[in-house]
Amino acid sequence: MARVTERAAFNAALDNLRDPFAWGLRRDCTAACVAFTALHGADPLEGCADDYSTAIGAARILKRAGGYLAWCDATFNLPKTTTPEAGDLALIASADTFGAALAICIQPGEYATKTEAGMAIVKADILGAWSCRF
Repeated sequence: MARVTERAAFNAALDNLRDPFAWGLRRDCTAACVAFTALHGADPLEGCADDYSTAIGAARILKRAGGYLAWCDATFNLPKTTTPEAGDLALIASADTFGAALAICIQPGEYATKTEAGMAIVKADILGAWSCRF
């Protein structure tokens, strides 16, 4: 599989993360999964039956799973990585309610994530990461 360029990762993130945050699968922090799908053709949320439209609904799903990272591990059928590269999916530490957010790696150490206003590029610690390199 061809390596994803930093430009391609940025463009996919911009296309899928630029709209304001809205609760509900694929319009909130899970929008990073849509960008990942656009880059790789593999949907990290394939088969995900979780449905919610509020922060409380999302919190209940994460609590039942044992936390955000546990939910990601149970949901994504992707290889894990400790060194995310451009186009990889990452759970990064954040100051929001859940203490974490899904993001697309733009380049090592730099991630695109969804915010209330749209996309932000941040440097953050990773809590978990997944690639599409099989």
